[in-house]
Amino acid sequence: MARAKKSEDVPKAMQEKFARIVALTDKFAQQHLNAEYAEFIRFATAALCRKRPSPLLSGTEKTWACGITHAIGMVNFLFDASQDPHIRATDLYESFGVSASTGQAKSKLVRDTLKMHQMDPDWCLPSQLDDNPMAWMISVNGYIIDARSAPREFQEIAHAKGLIPYVPGDDRSKTAAPAIATIPKKKAAAPAPTSPKALLVLEAFILDGPITEAFAKKNPTISRTIEIKASNTLEDLHKILFKAFGREEEHLYEFQVGGRGPHDSNARRYGLKQAFSDPDDELAGDVSTTTLGELGLTEDESFGYWFDFGDDWWHQIDVLSITEDAPSGKYPKIAKRVGANPPQYADFD
Repeated sequence: MARAKKSEDVPKAMQEKFARIVALTDKFAQQHLNAEYAEFIRFATAALCRKRPSPLLSGTEKTWACGITHAIGMVNFLFDASQDPHIRATDLYESFGVSASTGQAKSKLVRDTLKMHQMDPDWCLPSQLDDNPMAWMISVNGYIIDARSAPREFQEIAHAKGLIPYVPGDDRSKTAAPAIATIPKKKAAAPAPTSPKALLVLEAFILDGPITEAFAKKNPTISRTIEIKASNTLEDLHKILFKAFGREEEHLYEFQVGGRGPHDSNARRYGLKQAFSDPDDELAGDVSTTTLGELGLTEDESFGYWFDFGDDWWHQIDVLSITEDAPSGKYPKIAKRVGANPPQYADFD
């Protein structure tokens, strides 16, 4: 599917509403973000203005400004402390004078209306496309592959059809992102550990793997919502994900925290230490002893999960919420399933 073109065009009847909202978002972006964010927030606001009827017709400008900004931030890992620019979700709500519950609700409405999701190629900032695997997925002979590994002739055809943002290796100066003007920020402090009594609600998405095009069309989103205590280990999380996605055979796996998408060298990697004999292949911790609480995760943060180092199933895990004290019950557990379980092994015959 070709990437959607962005525009700030809005119907005449919505121009005043658009202007009032973007006045707030532009000011926020100038203070806390950059020119790229400001532009994409305006694009999203315009897209909502063009809806019939527009959801912006009800509600205050500040709540919509907050919700739209939060939605674009969710796509682009704005709330990940390792990224720049970065802001905490709670600080974003406070800056717009909106409660957390209202800001989260408006953000969800924006994402649902515009069919946004994290790492969404249509709403990914231009400067982040290199590291976004979702921007490079194309179908070849009925199978989904990463266009960056395809022959150049395939890449040129895919680009001509609008399936990928550019041909890897080409000069991008003509379509470069707008100049970025950010306010200098202090280096983020190390994340504080989460109380072992806390309950984390996580949503795990399949980003990439040996999924056929036919299966992907029937299941455009494959996700599982997991409830797990901070005292549970990453190995416990792997086991519940293994069950949630209907896996049949165990393989090596690792979790990647503090990065942006698969293969990010800045991420902290956690795996089975005995499986890594190369001294240069350092892990931040062993999954069997590292707890979720030790990761210092925060709400709206995301981290990666790589299963099977041959077929390469890549997952993104979003932290939906963290509750101080987990209700009584057995954890971890599967709270919700979206989409069918894909076969663990693709049939290439």
